[in-house]
Amino acid sequence: MGRVALTSGSRLGPYEIRSVLGVGGMGEVYRATDTKLGRDIALKVLPTDMAHDPERLSRFRREAKALAQLDHPGIVTIHSVEESDGVHFLTMQLVNGESLDRIIPQNGLPLDRILAIGSALADALAAAHEKGIVHRDLKPANIMVLADGRLKVLDFGLAKDVRAADLDSATISSSGNTQAGVVMGTPAYMSPEQTSGRPIDHRTDIFSLGVVLHEIAAGKPPFAAKSTAELFSAILRDDPPSVTDLRLDLPPELARIIRRCLEKDPDQRIQTARDVSNEIREIERPTPTKPPTSASGSARMEEGFWVAVLPFKCKGSSADLNLLAEGLSEEVVAGLLRFSYLRVIARGSTAKYATESSDVRAIGKELGARYLIDGSLRQAGSKLRLTVQLADTISGAQLWAETYEREFTPQSIFELQDDLVPRIVSTVADQYGVLPRSMSDALRGKGEDSLTPHEAVLRGFSYFSRMTPDEHARARSALERAVREYPDHADSWAMLSMMYRGEFVQGFNARPDPLERALAASERAVYLADNHALGHYALATVYFFRKQMVPFHVEAERALALNPMDASQKAYLGLLIASAGDWDRGCEMFEVAMQLNPNCPGFFYYGRVWNAYRLRKYADVLQAAARVNMPGYFHTHAMRAAAYGQLGQQAEAARALHDLLTLRPDFAEAARREYAKWYDSDLIEHVIDGLQKAGLNIPPEERAAAAT
Repeated sequence: MGRVALTSGSRLGPYEIRSVLGVGGMGEVYRATDTKLGRDIALKVLPTDMAHDPERLSRFRREAKALAQLDHPGIVTIHSVEESDGVHFLTMQLVNGESLDRIIPQNGLPLDRILAIGSALADALAAAHEKGIVHRDLKPANIMVLADGRLKVLDFGLAKDVRAADLDSATISSSGNTQAGVVMGTPAYMSPEQTSGRPIDHRTDIFSLGVVLHEIAAGKPPFAAKSTAELFSAILRDDPPSVTDLRLDLPPELARIIRRCLEKDPDQRIQTARDVSNEIREIERPTPTKPPTSASGSARMEEGFWVAVLPFKCKGSSADLNLLAEGLSEEVVAGLLRFSYLRVIARGSTAKYATESSDVRAIGKELGARYLIDGSLRQAGSKLRLTVQLADTISGAQLWAETYEREFTPQSIFELQDDLVPRIVSTVADQYGVLPRSMSDALRGKGEDSLTPHEAVLRGFSYFSRMTPDEHARARSALERAVREYPDHADSWAMLSMMYRGEFVQGFNARPDPLERALAASERAVYLADNHALGHYALATVYFFRKQMVPFHVEAERALALNPMDASQKAYLGLLIASAGDWDRGCEMFEVAMQLNPNCPGFFYYGRVWNAYRLRKYADVLQAAARVNMPGYFHTHAMRAAAYGQLGQQAEAARALHDLLTLRPDFAEAARREYAKWYDSDLIEHVIDGLQKAGLNIPPEERAAAAT
């Protein structure tokens, strides 16, 4: 590549060259003085052979224009794009500091510095990605640490405006030659799609960010080899060690974030840099009086409610069965991590139990895990039997066990994982799962004013299992205290939104403007943790009851995508989607939810109640209502009464009305108002007709209007 030879003292227009700073992906960079403004700047020159190539020159200008749009304190500022005496160059902010690669100690940085650097880098990348710009060469050498500790991301020389028409056009190799399909970037920090020359998007930077995070945490990059070919092979195929295996003082949440950034498949990574930033900020910073989260088993046990998944074991020496066992335990961990309210111990900490065995209490004490999940596989011919169990390590009690039998072939390993893992995860982890139920029960004797934010969230699950005004009041009180004292705890805001929603939907402990408060709380939850399904789920439900159907569907799809293994979320959103008019999809969703979690709560069957009623299958209404099994829920008795009324069974209808009016003496006057929260006027009047036939004297009114 031809280069412009600039020496100290030479000039380009008003800029006087002082020294060479380095070579970027698109040319050499000099320290220079702007003689007009009397300030030092960085000056980046386009090599001569590129300057004479219209396509390359156009790329340079396009890059500079895109970069000039970035106005972020973590990204170097572009001042201008200029030409003087046939030399094309741009001027940039001069950053004085030390590159990150020079300050990483052998064993990695302290946790507080890792978290500060990680969140700052993710913020800077998020700003670039939101402008459609991908860095494509993120590495410690391109990250400058200033004297005050702030960061500047440098050398967007490989940046690309992904919105440009020539998205998959020429790329730049490290030597500067332009060829279609030539890989680019610095090998140790490249994503799998970069190493193989596949099309890339902003998620390539997420992978590189994971490499950088691993390096500053462990003191070395996750992938190492003796040659570039071996390095590329490692990036494409190898799983690096967890940082918690290399440093016991690091929290598993950090290891999880890094692992998810380093997923080979871009679709499996954390999808945005903003999500990475939010997740890092969720990790508690260590203080002089408090050790890093989960630095040891005793620290975890003190915090309480940690969950560990032991390596699943199999009988025999079948390599395929061993592969399935390993895949199941790994994916169960990954599935549990989708539930933001669970604290899950990293797989690296449990690996030794693949060969060691011990009493659950001893393992729990060593790991600091309140709960242990383990599984065993046996094969007989083509038959596979998987047994999974969940134990409380404090009491030694087995809380849940299930046996699954399937046909097995080596070719069906992935299909089996896709079938079994969601069933296991949802049954133990969703809002009505074994873990939240056990955790919330353990906290029922603890005063609301002494709960931590995490405990307040867990305490909230008790309300869903015991839907009473008293449970609602206790949960709401604990959560309101939590957000007052810890205003950045996203899950507390999400759960509080659900309590405010309960004021409107169930009428419990109602205060003015419940939906406005629910909306504000859920929006706060999403702002604090956009990657948490719980916040988007809460926000979706608020939009439904506010009759804002477009954002309802958007947020519902976001929540479902973030956590497809949450049967309780799937069931409730399915109920709402059906109520909004899409009965086919909504019914399919809550039916799938009941298959995922066979120990599902009664409310899952409520969708069947309404769907059968609208189809005038009144006997099916009664059958489904019997499965709801919520004697304190007045809506169940109302639907029983309406169905009996339509069937002409007056004695049974009278008993159902008695149960209804015992709970809601005002229901005759409130019926249309209650149903307008959920359904359209045609379905409402159909139910009113059934209640009137049952003997309920409902005043004649205009057809129900939509709730506002």
